[in-house]
Amino acid sequence: MKRFVTLLLVVALLAAGISTVFAGGGQERQFVRIATAGTGGNMYRIGAGMAAVWNDTIEGVTFSTQSTSGSPHNAELMATGQVEVAFSGADIVDQAYNTSGRFADEEEGKYHNINYLVYVYPNVQALLVHPNAADQIQNEYDLEGKRVSKGLLGSQGEATFFHMAEQLGLDQNSMTLEDTVHGEAIDQMRDNLIDAVYWQDGYGSPSHFEMLEMGAIMRSLHPDAIAALTSGPFHVNEAFTLPGGTYPNTPHDVETVISPIIMTVRADVDEDLVYQMVKALYDNQAALASIAGLIAETLTIDQAGAGMVAPPHPGARRFYEENGISIRW
Repeated sequence: MKRFVTLLLVVALLAAGISTVFAGGGQERQFVRIATAGTGGNMYRIGAGMAAVWNDTIEGVTFSTQSTSGSPHNAELMATGQVEVAFSGADIVDQAYNTSGRFADEEEGKYHNINYLVYVYPNVQALLVHPNAADQIQNEYDLEGKRVSKGLLGSQGEATFFHMAEQLGLDQNSMTLEDTVHGEAIDQMRDNLIDAVYWQDGYGSPSHFEMLEMGAIMRSLHPDAIAALTSGPFHVNEAFTLPGGTYPNTPHDVETVISPIIMTVRADVDEDLVYQMVKALYDNQAALASIAGLIAETLTIDQAGAGMVAPPHPGARRFYEENGISIRW
């Protein structure tokens, strides 16, 4: 009964946004909440792996993951203190921190509690076409009048899609837009309920793989789309050539865009704890790769500092400087 009452207390405290409670004997225990993205995606999977690593290596702290609508949603959760750690596209963090792009109407400084933690992996922008629509869709301009999976409401994928469509002057009202990703989008592709997918996922994405194995075709992005997605509020993105043979049913090179996916941490999280968190990730990279596969292989010390569009947390800065990583903030 005592355990049950304690569990209810912990749940109530977490729901109220309180991240520190006292365990048996008066020992303080912290709770760190990690905002990921939709279930089935890379952020969710590697986030679970990170939580497992941290729970195994850092004493006195319990780490847990939360499914969210993605990067813009995560910025709001960080700004309002509902989570301590969050995944995000670097382009979205850049816009939030500088109150630009989709955050231009927000109060200046609202997102200044968002600090950089680590670079995680590159997100690949994909245009996947159903085989029945292959003759009709060669690039983004052909999406008018089609059924398109654009990503979850409020997600980074949706923000990218809308920016692309606006910059290319596409008639969005002519499209049937589906707020789907991963499993649901895979089912739609299988059942011929969509003509195309236009959302990002990590390098080696299992979701992209599965749709390509069904016969979907990956198209190169139009040069106009690449220009739109690597400039303005998306200037932190990079043009990228996906070598032929990397993905199933894709023997040809694919010209696309990659967005750095980073992990952020609230500025008020304890410096020593953040230092331990960064160190544990790099010390246990092999364990992460065993959980999350190819997507975790880019979380290496030689990539440290990539996608740093907000100030590093003091704990992260200390780790990087001790390891000879230059910090431009």
